[in-house]
Amino acid sequence: MSLDFRQTEAPGRSSRVVIVDDHPVVAEGWGRIIRARFNAEIHTAGTVLEGWRAWRREDPDLIVIDLTLGENRVAGIKLISRLRKIAPDLAILVCTMHHSPVLARRALKTGANGIINKDSPLEEIHAALDQVMAGGNFIGNRLATQIALMEVQGSRNDTPRLTSREEEILGMIAEGLSYREIAERACISYKTVNNICVVLRDKMGASSLANLVVKAIRHFDGSR
Repeated sequence: MSLDFRQTEAPGRSSRVVIVDDHPVVAEGWGRIIRARFNAEIHTAGTVLEGWRAWRREDPDLIVIDLTLGENRVAGIKLISRLRKIAPDLAILVCTMHHSPVLARRALKTGANGIINKDSPLEEIHAALDQVMAGGNFIGNRLATQIALMEVQGSRNDTPRLTSREEEILGMIAEGLSYREIAERACISYKTVNNICVVLRDKMGASSLANLVVKAIRHFDGSR
């Protein structure tokens, strides 16, 4: 099915939008959709640092962020957190390949105005853009259902409550990084990484490091 990027009537005001995604083809596709929808000036970035610099340089009306940048599964959440602390009115829309309600809820609690899957229908993408650009909130249909089910299940849900640091470390474990590599990337000591992983094994109910890796991957992929 081909996508129709045409919009019969685009507003006269030119909006500024920053797209933070490390896949150029995806960023280009989003740029085409947004430009047609809002007559927007598009700027792209492929890393957290580039996204931060683009935001400071362009002062955009909207920033679209992928949760996974490079091999870091939660890099986008870190960027959202940093932006929200100093830009409370910035419109932030997350576009992700993950179908995990855990990650979706984390992104929303961190400060995203909306979240949508990359494989969503074009009509849903339009709705997300319209709502977030207008100052509202939006959750894609599939993710909204999953989050609602997770909330309804309550104590029956076996999803552990993790701190931001634990979520970050768990993401690196899912990437297959060693403790030493995690320590270098997170700028913390090897001992701290080891201590956090002991806590993670307990919270995730993992019997070994190998089992923790498996559970970490499932945690971010939204599977069991």
